Amino acid sequence: MTARGGVASVASMATEHPITAPDGTRTVVDEYRPQAHSETSGSMDASAAVLFLPALGVPIGYYRPLFEKAAARGIRIFGLEMRGRPRTSTTDMRKHDWGYATIIEQDIPAAFRQSPLGEIEHLTVVGHSLGGLLALTATGAGILRPDRVMTAASGAAHFTSRDGFVARMQRRLVTPWARTITQVWGYFPGHRLGFGDRQPKTMIADWHREARTNRFIFANTSTDYEEALHHVEVPVLQLSFAGDTLVSSRAVDMLAQRVGPVTPERVHLGTDANEGRAWDHVRWPRQNADAVLDTMQSWAREHPAPASASPLPTSPEV
Repeated sequence: MTARGGVASVASMATEHPITAPDGTRTVVDEYRPQAHSETSGSMDASAAVLFLPALGVPIGYYRPLFEKAAARGIRIFGLEMRGRPRTSTTDMRKHDWGYATIIEQDIPAAFRQSPLGEIEHLTVVGHSLGGLLALTATGAGILRPDRVMTAASGAAHFTSRDGFVARMQRRLVTPWARTITQVWGYFPGHRLGFGDRQPKTMIADWHREARTNRFIFANTSTDYEEALHHVEVPVLQLSFAGDTLVSSRAVDMLAQRVGPVTPERVHLGTDANEGRAWDHVRWPRQNADAVLDTMQSWAREHPAPASASPLPTSPEV
């Protein structure tokens, strides 16, 4: 995750790379490439980069302050806009439907084929919440082959992942309620309910199954993505945040227990890392991006990339 041999002091504006998935869905990959001063020019490793996968319902543009700070540190970073967000062709949830597997098997490979991601030799994948789940499952399935994976506020959805009896009962009731609302409405109206923004039926169904069974059982795929979690063979860092009311430290621990054969390394960022303030599940990239980047870069230095790597996605077995 760190640039080799120097750090840029000025971040460039994002370059937009339009991509089209096999099913015709159009989305974009934003690339933030550092611009070094003359004394550091050529010192950054152009063959290394970060792919960032966002949280459920969060546009990739929301992370711009985080990406700019990363680029200012000499990190080349790519952010994939998820289906359903404003810069995609699938904003009408009644007309379009997809789930976790669609993003893993169509959008991520398309991003590599149709953007400079396909030229990257050393890749770190960073995922926020849902993005972290996609990063781990896609890596375990061999669709992504990064040097390492980092997740931020990504945890198990099962009701036992919540802290306290009341919170557990709330989660146990909310997930079937969300599925019912989605079936009646035709899509999940998260923009009206204050969580997740608009989401399609299959996405909510995938989430509900994991919340009920504590296993990933994705629709419309022949790949067992729960089994794929047992084949993650690269270093993994999992971050949790004090004050996160949606994904507790316990939830992150429960997800970590399902990952293998590597043992993920866990870091819990307390309020002391955020000037005494509680962290927010969604807003952490804008609350204190530097503290998170410091943690990620320190861990990355302890887990250097191998001499050679091939992060290009492969087609899932069918």
